[in-house]
Amino acid sequence: MEHVQRHLRMALDAARMTIWDSELHDGRVVDSTVKWFGAGATLLGLPSGDLKQPFSVFLQHVCQEDRDQLLDTMQTAVDNRAGYEVEYRVIWPDKSRHWLAAKAHVFCNGDDRAQPLGTLGVVWDITERKNSEQTTARQRELAAVTLRSIGEGVITTNAHGETDYLNYIAEQLTGWTHDEARGLHIASTLKLVDDAGEAIPEHVALQCLRLRQAIGMSSQNQLVTRDGRHVAVEESAAPIWSDGGELLGAVVVFRDVSHERKLTKQLSWNASHDTLTGLINRREFEVQIAAALHSAKEDGHVHALLYMDLDQFKIVNDTCGHSAGDLLLQLLSKMLQTQMRDSDILARLGGDELGVLLPHCPPDQALLIADVLRQSVKNFRFVWDDHTFELGVSIGLVEVNHHSKSMTELLMAADQACYLAKERGRNRVHLYQESDQRLARRQGEMQWVSRLNEAFEHQYFRLYAQPIVRLGQQDEEEHDEVLIRIQPAKGDLILPGAFIPAAERYDMMTAIDRWVIRAVCRHVQSLGAQPDANGRLPAQYSVNLSGTSLGDEGLHDYIVQQFAEHGISPAQICFEITETAVIANLVKAQDFMAGLKALGCRFSLDDFGSGLSSFAYLRALPVDFLKIDGVFIRGIATNAINRALVKAINEVGHVMGLSTVAEYVEDEPTLAVVRELGLDYAQGYAVGTLRPLSASAGA
Repeated sequence: MEHVQRHLRMALDAARMTIWDSELHDGRVVDSTVKWFGAGATLLGLPSGDLKQPFSVFLQHVCQEDRDQLLDTMQTAVDNRAGYEVEYRVIWPDKSRHWLAAKAHVFCNGDDRAQPLGTLGVVWDITERKNSEQTTARQRELAAVTLRSIGEGVITTNAHGETDYLNYIAEQLTGWTHDEARGLHIASTLKLVDDAGEAIPEHVALQCLRLRQAIGMSSQNQLVTRDGRHVAVEESAAPIWSDGGELLGAVVVFRDVSHERKLTKQLSWNASHDTLTGLINRREFEVQIAAALHSAKEDGHVHALLYMDLDQFKIVNDTCGHSAGDLLLQLLSKMLQTQMRDSDILARLGGDELGVLLPHCPPDQALLIADVLRQSVKNFRFVWDDHTFELGVSIGLVEVNHHSKSMTELLMAADQACYLAKERGRNRVHLYQESDQRLARRQGEMQWVSRLNEAFEHQYFRLYAQPIVRLGQQDEEEHDEVLIRIQPAKGDLILPGAFIPAAERYDMMTAIDRWVIRAVCRHVQSLGAQPDANGRLPAQYSVNLSGTSLGDEGLHDYIVQQFAEHGISPAQICFEITETAVIANLVKAQDFMAGLKALGCRFSLDDFGSGLSSFAYLRALPVDFLKIDGVFIRGIATNAINRALVKAINEVGHVMGLSTVAEYVEDEPTLAVVRELGLDYAQGYAVGTLRPLSASAGA
């Protein structure tokens, strides 16, 4: 018998178990006595050795939250004369907690109906297993919480492509719940089609399972939801492996990219179209001309190119403002399209310049079409408030054939033909001839050089000021942009759009910029530098500088000389430089700006957003103001893309500590949006009109 007991104890020790024994009194567990043998007491954190203790004392070692369950389990087994299995926690004297598992049977004196005498079984420590289970449970819960909370849809499949799991986002996007989708094929729960709505060659999850490798992000597909809606998505898949290297399934991650894809398409459209009229822009028109030229050279086709310049358009702009001019361009564009063949291509090339490509159209037919367009513009009447305007159009026509040299020369020829149409009386069509090129160049040069020199000699230049108004708070300092015009002895005021391109072409811009700087300094000197009677500080003036002037080595010294001669504080002058001019002269611009910035001058970057890498170089320039390109401001009240772009530019500008200016704010709806977006300044007819600057003449 002793031999058997020794072997039993060895077996229990090997299994890390000990005998669990109790003596019952009157069938009540709570009044029983618990016996521990050998190392059993160590399960309670007590020294090894035989131990006998009342059940109530033993119960003090049990965690309070487990006591009732342990007692009920044992008492129920005693009452039923049955066995029991139970797990509970004990607290050792060092306050550490340990898990114990017990398995025992009730024994009676005689048959099973007799009074129970006690329980006998085994007890062992399961702390390590419980900790492992809890760690695994925490990891599973953490994974589940993570999958529920991430912003992308997640679906897992088994090795056969059948759905195992959907997270919350996947449920919302697909329309399937986890329970409904479980067991269905992934092609049903995540139904994908291409951008045209056609079935895709192979589902991303199935491709992943077939190739046994991760499949990168695809951004050309659409998800067909359970209720039939199409949602643009990006999706990718990766295999799920077991520890032994067995392929268990795949995990597919996808997200809704409807907004991004719509924005991409809109930006792509904007890159090739004029946002005001909806016509293709100059860049895309040049692509079409290049294609026509290729077909002319390769296949001998004959096409025609029209260059159209609206007559009297500037009168509408000057009389009624840019909003009227914009509406006029929109109405004219729609009207002209009704007068053309389906194959003809109409484009907006500039402010009031349009281009037409007439495919497969010989010159005689092109002349007829051009005259129809000319007459339709002539018959068009534009009404704004109480004003009615009659317009005209000068059209240059050039043939595109196998002798044509290049797209650039075709456009130049059409432009020159248009110029000659204007010179010969306007509102007419001129067919380009080889002899026109030399004539147009010579006449153009003579005319503009002569007129600009005349303006210098007779002081025909005039300066105007347009307010730059601070939004959101009262500004103690006036801020005006200075704009130049030519007022000849006879005739209408000439806007810069007419003479600035010629001045740039014939190297006269530096002289004009110096004239403006000197005139502004004389004006500031005449006003004095003290606050006025209302306490308003001296005005600040924004002076435009051309790209040519940025490369003028002597301009910095000239400006400093004018400040000294007229007693001008540099802080009153802000120089405006266009973004494109800065890009073309970046190194010189940095040096020029740094020198004047040190004196106290401020700088405004004009037409911001029009360049290809606007933000890339912005931190390298000592700029105070960002003037957002008017092409983004116009129509901002109704164009969500422009609104988003302006919002982004404004936020980045503010992060960099710059003030932002919205130009071409022509009406109240536009002004309201500009205010809402938090721009600092506005400029345009909605906040202030042009007024003459008194020091313009005689400078």
